[in-house]
Amino acid sequence: MNKFISKNHKTILSSGAEEASPRLAGSLQSFVSSAVLLTFCSQVHAQDTVSHHDHEKHHAGLEEVIIEASPLGKSLSGNAGAVSVISGDALRRQAAATLGETLSTQVGVANASFGAGVGQPIIRGQSAARVKVMQDNLGVMDASSTSADHANATEALLADQVEVLRGPASLRFGSGAIGGVVNVVDGRIPRGPVTEITGAAETRYSTANNESASVMRFDGGQDLASGNNLSWHVDGLYRSSDNVDIPGLANPHDLEDTTDGYIDNTSTRTKANNVGATWFGEGASLGLSVGRIESRYGIPAGAHVHEEHDENEEHEEHEEHEEHEEHEEHEEHEEHEEHEDESVRIDMKQTRYDLKGSLDTPFDGVEQLNLRLGYNDYQHTEFEGTETGTVFESTSWEGRLEAELSEWHGWHGLLGVQWADTDFSATGDEAFVPASNTRSQGVFLITEKHLEDSAFNTVLEWGLRAEQQSIDAAGFDGVDHQAYSLSLGAHWDVSERQHLQLSLSHAERAPTAEELFSDGAHVATGTLDKGDQALSEETSWNLDVGYLLQLGDASEVKLNVFFNQFDDYIYKRDTGLEDPVEELEIFQYTQADATFKGVELEWLQKLNEQFSVRVFGDYVRAQLDQASVAGESRDLPRITPMRVGVQFNADFNEWQGWLRVTQVSEQDHAGAHGENTEGYTRVDAELSRSFDSGSDASTLVFVKATNLLDEDIRNASSYLREVAPEAARGLTAGVRYSF
Repeated sequence: MNKFISKNHKTILSSGAEEASPRLAGSLQSFVSSAVLLTFCSQVHAQDTVSHHDHEKHHAGLEEVIIEASPLGKSLSGNAGAVSVISGDALRRQAAATLGETLSTQVGVANASFGAGVGQPIIRGQSAARVKVMQDNLGVMDASSTSADHANATEALLADQVEVLRGPASLRFGSGAIGGVVNVVDGRIPRGPVTEITGAAETRYSTANNESASVMRFDGGQDLASGNNLSWHVDGLYRSSDNVDIPGLANPHDLEDTTDGYIDNTSTRTKANNVGATWFGEGASLGLSVGRIESRYGIPAGAHVHEEHDENEEHEEHEEHEEHEEHEEHEEHEEHEEHEDESVRIDMKQTRYDLKGSLDTPFDGVEQLNLRLGYNDYQHTEFEGTETGTVFESTSWEGRLEAELSEWHGWHGLLGVQWADTDFSATGDEAFVPASNTRSQGVFLITEKHLEDSAFNTVLEWGLRAEQQSIDAAGFDGVDHQAYSLSLGAHWDVSERQHLQLSLSHAERAPTAEELFSDGAHVATGTLDKGDQALSEETSWNLDVGYLLQLGDASEVKLNVFFNQFDDYIYKRDTGLEDPVEELEIFQYTQADATFKGVELEWLQKLNEQFSVRVFGDYVRAQLDQASVAGESRDLPRITPMRVGVQFNADFNEWQGWLRVTQVSEQDHAGAHGENTEGYTRVDAELSRSFDSGSDASTLVFVKATNLLDEDIRNASSYLREVAPEAARGLTAGVRYSF
């Protein structure tokens, strides 16, 4: 698609930098701080297609992608920070039904799956409240951090690009970004003036769960009087799927109550649409959009287990299971009426309104003023058969005002304020969290400076943030927390082809309402959750070292090493006890010091004009500094084990393809009372062809094979690894037409 860029709508393929840094030997009393700066610039320009030349450069990892980092632009290929970007045709082919699955092939990122309808991203072992999922640089404002069975209310199939910052990004985006940021960049608010109509349509089908998905998008606009422009955007999506195929038994540990070859109650239905427009004037712009997403998905059998079954009910359920075993294979993928009384399905609805504005040089000392404001109306209903079980509702406001400061003694910076207000309630059988109102306000400053007279091209970065959070929960006294974050970082161009980045950061996170006030049965995870009102702010000291080496024009090695030391890390401790009434395991939110450390590696090598290879791997180890109970494991639960892999790429003009082999190790550090997961080898492949369909039009056809070895994959980061393995061997075919 045509792209139009103005001064206040700068194109970037990624933003963000990494921050991580450790506490320096308990003796440091003050903040030794941190690194952030490579953060997203709010104005991320939409990407649609990639030329053959760019695709070839992408395979070798050498494309010149521009990052706007607070606010100086940098090249992604010249950045040693832990930043990942998926855009263009690569995103079209990699996009999946959930955000976690879409990003699961990125180093340092894993998928916390909870059946086919839920897949939350995990960054370096961190998830939920520690990973900030954003829609175009503003929080997605759903209920995904409340529970593992709550889906992210965003769609990768409608995105222009998805950006991942691995490591703390709390300075710009708030204390919820202490583990990392995922930014889903879409075009619902046009970023630059458009004068002609462009569009795209796509359809795809997957055999592993009979999934069909269709997407359409149109962009247009026209010039107005006095040099103004009005541009608009419309998109839509519909996706449906049946039960997920698996290689064998869903739950091999319970032969009396399992399914063979599929996971029951995992069908999904999703539809989404967005409409938006932007007015562009002389040195100013103002855009509005409204979006709606509706998703209905099942929770795999075994996730929700009610404690009040008598012997007759259990006998009836067993008979229903035996009836399912007699169905033919194609009927097994339907939603079975015999299980209707016990099956739990989730109906999620969200309406979102967004505003984005910018103003050039509003007054002396400010080059540009940017405003982002969003309002979200969210509802999440859990149905048990035809009966309404629990209803989660949330209305949220979030805003951020940023001033790009004029240069002062060589320093260029970003000064901003951020605020959020969320009303949340849960009513029904699983109302384990009381109704609450959460308010937060933060102010931040991020600056950087180029040292042109140094021996190496050097960029110094520093920043700070102060944030206050207040929570009023029904039946409890109000709770206030303050969080402070600071950062120091430096980037050295050691030579034309060597780049080194060092980041030190101190970040704090205020506890959430769930961590403070939970008290009740949480059947989705099979636990009885208990919060702790005495929880204090969680503090992390982080060290992140990034090294980028470019060998000639065809090779690139990228290495990141991180070490995160947490004071008062908040986690759900498996007590090993069972509530005698609810008959659920008791999990207690508690705090303890913890250490996360790991390494990420990518080596991209272009072999010749047609072939290239990518070698990759990541590893994270997460442990409490001391066991909560003597003799108990110090390992934290649901941490992704070590992964290594190799991907072979081929590019013959219109034809492109790849074959990827990933070896995932056994997770034998499952945590207290946890079960280890076996390792596996996963093989995936893809073949695509692009066609010139006429003037400014193109067609992309692709076929992707997943889990070719038909492995029984148990995801160590999933709550449901014992009852819901990953999908069996499958084939996805799709076609996309754009003009």
